[in-house]
This record gives sequence, structure tokens and C-alpha cells, in this order.
Amino acid sequence: MQRIKTAAVFSKFGPDKRLFVLMLVVTVTITIDSEIGYVADFIPEQLSSNTGVFVFILIAVIFVVTQYLILDYVKHLNKETRQRVPHLSKLHSGVFFAQYLFVGIIVVVISRILLMQQYNIISLYIVYAVSYGLWIVTLALLARAFFLWYKFSKNTMILIFTLSMIAYVINGITGLAEYSDMLGQQKNIISSTDIAYFPEFSIESVKSQLGVANTIASTTAYILTWVGTVKMLFPYIKKLGKIKFWIIMGVAMIYYLSVFPLFILGYFTPSENADAMTIIIIFSLAGLLSGIIFGAAFYSVARTLRGGSDLRNHMIVAAYGFVLFYIAGSATASQAAYPPFGMVSVSFIGLSCYLIYTGLYSSAVTVSQDTTLRLSIKKSITDQAKFLHGMGSAHMEQELQSTVIKIAKKNSDVLTEKTGVKSSMTEIDIKEYMAMVMDEIHKT
Repeated sequence: MQRIKTAAVFSKFGPDKRLFVLMLVVTVTITIDSEIGYVADFIPEQLSSNTGVFVFILIAVIFVVTQYLILDYVKHLNKETRQRVPHLSKLHSGVFFAQYLFVGIIVVVISRILLMQQYNIISLYIVYAVSYGLWIVTLALLARAFFLWYKFSKNTMILIFTLSMIAYVINGITGLAEYSDMLGQQKNIISSTDIAYFPEFSIESVKSQLGVANTIASTTAYILTWVGTVKMLFPYIKKLGKIKFWIIMGVAMIYYLSVFPLFILGYFTPSENADAMTIIIIFSLAGLLSGIIFGAAFYSVARTLRGGSDLRNHMIVAAYGFVLFYIAGSATASQAAYPPFGMVSVSFIGLSCYLIYTGLYSSAVTVSQDTTLRLSIKKSITDQAKFLHGMGSAHMEQELQSTVIKIAKKNSDVLTEKTGVKSSMTEIDIKEYMAMVMDEIHKT
């Protein structure tokens, strides 16, 4: 009877509240998982105890349930968009397959831990390869989409996010190389007597050079996203207060960018600092703070839209995607702890990138197909409205160009077949003529 009452109460929540509760559970879970992973070399006995194994299994169960609910929510939200945009359907299928591959890997790892008190390092290789592969491919697709939208709209904010997505792709490539190198330094079989191992930093080593490249890419992506976030949140600066606004944004910037220099200076070395574990935990939360701030920017855009609308829901999905991306993307399982804390967090990377991509791309599709919505957004003078209008208008013009080119080619082939004379207009000529026509339309 109690279960029925609880279910009835939860069902009364609106879609926004249900999604919020779901994302809150995920955020707390992967934050705990990643934090334990960061300090795994300090507490090996606690992790390998029955309590440590139970906590890992509990985190894994939450992962299995929540990732299914998230995918199911996005599937229903994007039902119409996926019918119009075939590649979104393929991407959803790819992410769906990857997430259930992770479920299978986690089940195997837990089974080996319970039966043999060990697991194989190959499981971490697969998780990293698939997760970071999804990161690279998904954000590369988003970078391409942003670039095409910018070509049509010339919107500054779209350009900023185009460059940030390119930086994120480079970040994913260098991150995968760095963590693969770290895994290569671990034992093939990790047992309950093994202690998590973080390779020492040496500027001459390949791993350290990869780490520097990864840090440069992630820093560049962070700064660009930070700039875009400031522009998005700017309409709220009076409500929050200028001083408070810039303190929050300034602290977020310093907090995130200070981690690597402190690491280089040796502040995270246990032998030199007895409070190293506490310091690591404090600074590792930079990813959580950044995710919340970046997510808040896209959520602020969603709040300006009609409640319950698909566009609002798409922007909320993108907002939560950024929150999860910065937590999961900052996590590591390459230290090969026992049990492998951090692995569940890394398994959320691909899903978080998919939430960002599907949220923003579906928003562009929705705006482009709703003339009334596009005109109402255009009337607003805020950067947020310009961002949405720029994506929507650019996507509409991009689709229009693609359609016209197909029709022109078809007609050209028909004329060639009937007359035997091939048209002198190339695809470039058609695009240039279309650009001239669109310029005339914009002027009028």
C-alpha cells in the first residue's frame, strides 16, 4: 500500500519536476562515484571491504535504472524530430547500444569481484574507448551543426559555441590518449589487495605531455563556454546584482583553472601535504560547480519559453547535459581502483554529450519549423533570443538550400536527358545564387 501511495505522489509531479528529481539522483551519484575515485589511493582498505563493494554495486544499480529512464524520456521527447532528422535516430540507437554495453560490462565486473575478488583491466579500456568515442563523434557533429548555423546567421554566440565544441572534440581526443596511456601502466588483473595507482607527473614523459595537451584543450573549451554562459546569463545580471554575478562567475573561472597549476606545484602529493585528500576533494568539485553554472545558462533560456513546450524541454535537456558532462568528463577510472570507482561516471560521458547535442539540435529544428515562434523570439533583444533565433533561422535556410539543390539537380538531369545538353550551373553556382536571393529577402 505504501509503494502505491509513493508512486501516486511521484506521478503527480510535472515532467519538469520528474526530470529534475531524476537528474538530481544522477548528479549526486556520479559526484560520489568520481570523488571516491579521486581519493581511491588514500583509502584502499575501506574500498575493498564489504561496505566499499556494496557502495560500488549500489552506484551501479542507480546507473542502470537512471540511464534507462533518461534515454526513454529523450526518446519520447524527440519522437517527431527523429522522424524528420534520420541521423538523430541513428545517434540515439548508437547511444542506446553503448549504454547497455556498459551495463553488461559492469555486470561482468561485479560478478568477478563477488566470485573471484578481482576484475580485468580490459573492462576499463572498453568503457573509455566507447565513452570518449561518443564524446568525440557527438560533439564533432554538434560543432559541424554550429558552424553551418553560424555561416547563415553570423551570430556571435553561435560562433563562440562553435569554437568551444571544436575545443571539446580536441579535449576528448587528447583525454582518451592520456587515459589509455595511464591504463597501459596498470596490471592486467586488479585484485582486492591492489591499491589504485596514479602515475607520477614528469614533464618529460609521454603521459605528462598528453596531460598538458588535454589541459590546454579543456581550458580553451572552458573559457569559450564561460564567455558564452556570461552572455546567456547577462539578462539576469540586474536581478542577481552585478557584484554578486561577477563574483560567482569569477570564482568559477579561478576555481576550475587553478587545479592543474596546483597539481604541477605538488600540492596534491600525499608525502608533502597531510591534508592532500581534503584538498583533492575540494578542488575536484570544480567540475560540479562548472556544470551547474553552464547548465544554469541554458536553463535560463528555457525559462523564457512557454511551460510544457517541446522547445523548453529541449533546452532543459541541453542544460542537464552540460551539468552531467562536466562532472562525468572530470572523472577518472584510469587509476584502476578496487572496485573500479569512477567507471560509472565515465560511462555517463557519452550520454551527457548526447543530451547536449539532441537538446540543442532539436531546439534548432523546433524553432526553424515554427514561424510564429521564430518571429516572437526575433522581437526580443536579448542575446538568448538572438541565439535561439540564429540557430532556428540558420537551420531553416540550411534545409531550404539542401532541398533547392536536390530539386535543381533533378530538374537538370531531366533537361539533360530530354535535350542532350548539360546545364552549365554547378552546385556552387546554385548556392551562390541562393545566397544572393536570401540576401535580398533579408533586406526586404
